[in-house]
Amino acid sequence: MPGKVSPLSASRLGRYGVFTRDAGLSELWARQVEVRPEAIALQQGMKRVTYDALNRRASRLAGALRELGVGEETPVAVGLRQGIEAIVAHVALCKLGATCVPIDLEHPPERIGFVVTDSGAEVLLTGTLADEARCGEWPATRLCLERDGEQVARRSDVLVAPLGDGGRRTHVLYTSGTTGRPKGIELVARGIRRMVIDTDYVSIDSTDRVAQISNHAFDAALFEVWGALLNGASLVLLPRSSVLDASAFRDALRETHVSVLLMTTALFNLVAQGCPDAFGTLKYLLVGGERANPRTFRAVLERAPPAHLLNLYGPTEGTTVTTTHEVRPGDVLSGSVPIGRPIRHTQVFVLGPDLRPVEPGVMGELCIGGEGLARGYLNRRELTEERFPVVPELAPGPPLRMYRTGDLARWREDGTLEFLGRADHQVKLRGHRIELEEVARLLLESGLLWDAVVTLQEHEDGEKSLAAYVVPKSTGTGSALQDALRARVPEYMVPARIIELERLPTTVNGKVDRGALPVEVSPRGAPGLATSGWAPEDAVASEVGAVWAELLGLKSPSLEDDFLRLGGNSLLAARLVMRLRELYGLTLSAYSLYEARTLGVFLDVVRRARAGQQDSGRAADGPEAWRADAKLPEYLRRAPVQPAPRVVPLESMELVFLTGATGFLGAFLLRDLLRMTRARVACLVRARDVDSGHARLRQALEKYDLWEDSFAERLRPVLGDLGAPSLGLSPQVFQEFATRAEALFHLGAHVNYVQPYSAHRAANVEGTTEVLRLAMQGRPKPVHYVSTIAVFGPTGYFNGRAHVREGEGLDEHLECLRYDIGYSASKWVAEKRVWAAASRGVAVNVYRPGFIMGDSHTGVGNADDFVARFIRGCIQLGTCPDLPRQRKEFVPVDFVSRAILGIASREGAVGKAYHLVPPRPEDSVDINDFYALLARCGYPLSRVPYKEWVERLMRDARVADNALCPLVPMLYEQVYAGETTRWELHEDMPVYDAHNTFHALEGRDAGFRKMDAGLLGRYLAHWRRLGLLAAPG
Repeated sequence: MPGKVSPLSASRLGRYGVFTRDAGLSELWARQVEVRPEAIALQQGMKRVTYDALNRRASRLAGALRELGVGEETPVAVGLRQGIEAIVAHVALCKLGATCVPIDLEHPPERIGFVVTDSGAEVLLTGTLADEARCGEWPATRLCLERDGEQVARRSDVLVAPLGDGGRRTHVLYTSGTTGRPKGIELVARGIRRMVIDTDYVSIDSTDRVAQISNHAFDAALFEVWGALLNGASLVLLPRSSVLDASAFRDALRETHVSVLLMTTALFNLVAQGCPDAFGTLKYLLVGGERANPRTFRAVLERAPPAHLLNLYGPTEGTTVTTTHEVRPGDVLSGSVPIGRPIRHTQVFVLGPDLRPVEPGVMGELCIGGEGLARGYLNRRELTEERFPVVPELAPGPPLRMYRTGDLARWREDGTLEFLGRADHQVKLRGHRIELEEVARLLLESGLLWDAVVTLQEHEDGEKSLAAYVVPKSTGTGSALQDALRARVPEYMVPARIIELERLPTTVNGKVDRGALPVEVSPRGAPGLATSGWAPEDAVASEVGAVWAELLGLKSPSLEDDFLRLGGNSLLAARLVMRLRELYGLTLSAYSLYEARTLGVFLDVVRRARAGQQDSGRAADGPEAWRADAKLPEYLRRAPVQPAPRVVPLESMELVFLTGATGFLGAFLLRDLLRMTRARVACLVRARDVDSGHARLRQALEKYDLWEDSFAERLRPVLGDLGAPSLGLSPQVFQEFATRAEALFHLGAHVNYVQPYSAHRAANVEGTTEVLRLAMQGRPKPVHYVSTIAVFGPTGYFNGRAHVREGEGLDEHLECLRYDIGYSASKWVAEKRVWAAASRGVAVNVYRPGFIMGDSHTGVGNADDFVARFIRGCIQLGTCPDLPRQRKEFVPVDFVSRAILGIASREGAVGKAYHLVPPRPEDSVDINDFYALLARCGYPLSRVPYKEWVERLMRDARVADNALCPLVPMLYEQVYAGETTRWELHEDMPVYDAHNTFHALEGRDAGFRKMDAGLLGRYLAHWRRLGLLAAPG
């Protein structure tokens, strides 16, 4: 039930004042000119402009603009710098009912050009010829005050009648998009009027002086300009440079007698840090834009507080101000300053993933409704529909249109809102979801800092860690901060690095500029990463600790040292395992370092191995555990048996659901689906919003030269996560696809050649289970599941199997997977669950491709897969391993994609497994013969015994730059009988029967091409084009 949400929102809906609900800004402005023509409207330095004078200047400019064709809602790009002329322009456009598109002249010309063209601006208004030139050559009529100002000034005061209609578009403000494409937010008069007229959070009248410090392209300027001019107050223009000097800013506020000031949180922190008594003369100080720092508010309250200190919240999409809270001493002592309650004519809800209100105290997404809502995003219909949904039964009355902010909040017991951070500032680190702003808040609560921001950094070896950028009250606080945090949160939430700054960088709009934070590469063992040393208790601890310290570059190891946090990677893991084999004759798995990452725990693993005890982590990650995990969850076993789906020809389908679209095979299948069908393809993708989802899908197709502009209208990004419950979808979205999707193509998977089964389970096993649940709800529909021939493991070596049939069971091959990689085991378990669902009536096809190579026509391939790295790594090394009796089932990706769709469209083909391998055994390639093909392509290699080849690779001085570096543990690790590696176990590979496949494809050309020198040459040429491979010779 809504709890306190709806009643609270309703209680804030008050009177509209003396003007009707549809009053426009020009009516409100005309009223002020009429009642106080000689009052000061603007002040900049010694210059003062009365209301009457400002009105006359604005009328003359309005007349000039009207002659250029500017009328109601005509977009006009305003490239004026802060000053009186900019305010004149704003009033002129207000009088015409036109749309102001403010331009930030500090932005790059490319961005300025985008704003001008995307907004459809018909006129570009600038102050100087230099600024006009900076805006570039764009299709807009130009009016430059330096060139045309005298003509404008000679015009008579044109009487422009006040315009009504509070729904008229007044502004298009551009904010940064997640994909680099700015978003134009369309604001209307009603939202601005709601913010500054007849308000219940601030009272501005003719005696007030409102500071204008914001860039006019920033939404805070709307409050400053119209909060002053529509209430008969004076607008005092202060240079932004004064804000950055705390003492100078305090003096400027006092000298100009400013009474109302709105600041971003970052600027407030900056000024309060240097001069906490700067605000004592103010009537209202409003602070917002980011999470509040209670200690900064406390410093101001204790030194020289304004009469009213407000913490406010509001996205541009809600017209600047949505909620406010007057900050009291008790708030700052509680450790969290609330953002308060919604202002008049505004509704606020905290909703769960199902877009239903959550209970007080429960975190949810902050959603807003009411008169402040923007129309939406200009030229972005799908994004508008996603972020501004119409939700029924959320409040009394008709369905409510609202804006999904993407911010997290919860209702407090006192009925106020607590801001918890951005949903897109949630990150996943080592399997844990972390709210970055929560970590920053906890750091601030230490009392050691003025400000802090936390980021997730990715290092060159692919590892990730948290980094905190802090403004300390005194230097050298890194260790104290980490200790304070460790006492309150799990280790994974403690930033690995603490970077001290004099102040956090800010954007021109005064918000923290995360992109400008310094990126520093910390050496292993740098302060903030390693803990203090320890005295080894025995020889084993001393020897293992010495190797650990040597590989990680530590001066003194500690039992709490975390291998991966300290820069450990797959190559170092392999070297550690190799050194322990030399020391003790032990055969340890690199998996050990994913299961036992600290030195103390790893020492226990080593001691157990020396005592002949099995690694407990591997015991729990083995065949018996996998067999138990292969059962369908109880809730699916109890589900009703599915009726057979109505056969819908693939070419007639209207909606198809696809996972894995950003992967290699997934991109090709998506391309072919869009080419071969008329369906909309809904693609599960991890992204912040629809816009960035579209960008990720397009980038995936562009990466492999597959993109066609015609695809855009039929692509539907579905924001989710394969490893999350319900695929990360809300119940409504999940049910939508359960009801409407006509086929499910499940290609998504996590693939890592070093990580254990446990690291693959969430995405590969549970993700597949969620796809099956999707199939078992709503309309019956087929599941096309892409497995792999790797589910059979090294069955030729262990079971003596010469042939593997498509329709045979998997159980016989389970024990083989004990010696394979975690990915293969996860696919075995997932496929078992798929067949279990089939027994419950789900229509399934299982496709088991061989090793997928590049496009047979273009040579474009996945440069990061195993074979690509193997080929390039051998060429870099100049040698290759002798691998007798190893056949590889190489298949081009375009063949695999067309084969899947060809089979999927074949009536009567449901319910079978299909091996997507070469059609004849002789079309497979022996690995040693493959070396001969490489030689014919100009890359001859010397062949050496496998173990010698691995030793050469491990000891090569340039191994860190070798393409095989991430795969070293898999290549080196001796997993059977203490001497045989995983790859060596794949001798005597069986022939994979493909009868089902080529029977289903009979009469259809799937385009298989055998691996030969010509095809391999295309692949090599592609890698050369990417700069990944040197030319032959």
